Amino acid sequence: MLEIIFKILIMFTLTIAVTRLMGKASIVQLTPYDLVAIITLGTIAAEPLISTKFVPSIIRVLVLVFFYVIFAKLTLNQSMNKLLLGEPTILIKDGQIIEDNLEKEHISLMQLLSILRTSGYSKLTEIDYAVLEPTGNISIIPIPDARPVTLADLDIEAESEGIPMAVIIDGRVQNRNLKLVNRDEEWLMKKLTDRGIDNIKDIIYAFVEDQTDKLYLSLRDSNEFKKS
Repeated sequence: MLEIIFKILIMFTLTIAVTRLMGKASIVQLTPYDLVAIITLGTIAAEPLISTKFVPSIIRVLVLVFFYVIFAKLTLNQSMNKLLLGEPTILIKDGQIIEDNLEKEHISLMQLLSILRTSGYSKLTEIDYAVLEPTGNISIIPIPDARPVTLADLDIEAESEGIPMAVIIDGRVQNRNLKLVNRDEEWLMKKLTDRGIDNIKDIIYAFVEDQTDKLYLSLRDSNEFKKS
C-alpha cells in the first residue's frame, strides 16, 4: 500500500513539473502537438499505478518532454509552423458565412452561431470577419458600427493606470508584488491605518494600480471593493 502511495506521489509531482517545463502555452493554446503530448503524458504517468514498471515510465516521460521541446522549437520556423499547426481559416467574411471552410474544419453552423452569441454578437450583419485560429479559438472582428465605443472614438485622451497588482491575498501581504510596483510593506500598512484597518486578516483581497497611489480593498463579509 505504501509503495502505491509513493508511486502516485512521485508521478503526480513529476507530471506537474513536466507540465510546468512544457510551458503555459501547452495549457492555454492547446495546439495539436500540445494535445497529443498532454494525453500521452497522462497515459504514461498512470502506467506505474497499474504495473510494476516505475523507472521505465519516468524515462518515457523524459523522452516525451525531449520530443515536445523539439516540436515546440520547430514551430518557431514559419514553414514548420504551417505544417504542424496549420493556417488561420476564414469562416465569415463581410457578414457572409463561408460554408466550404465550415465543412473543411468540421464546424457546424449551430456551433458557429453559438460561439458568436457567446461573444456578444447575435447578428451575422455585425460581423466583418470570423477567423478560426490554429489554436482552435475563433477570432471575431466586428464591423465598425458594432464594436464598443472607445475613448479614442470620443477623442478623449486617458492616462495609463498600469496593471493592477495584488498586494494582499487572503490576509497575507504579497511582498514580491509590492516590489514590482515600487511600494513596500510600510506604505501598505500606512494606507490600511488611514482606513482604520488594524488587522490585515480582515482583508480578503487588495490590489494597487502600479502608476497611481490608489489601493483597492475587499474586506471579508463585504461584496464591494473600497478605494483608498
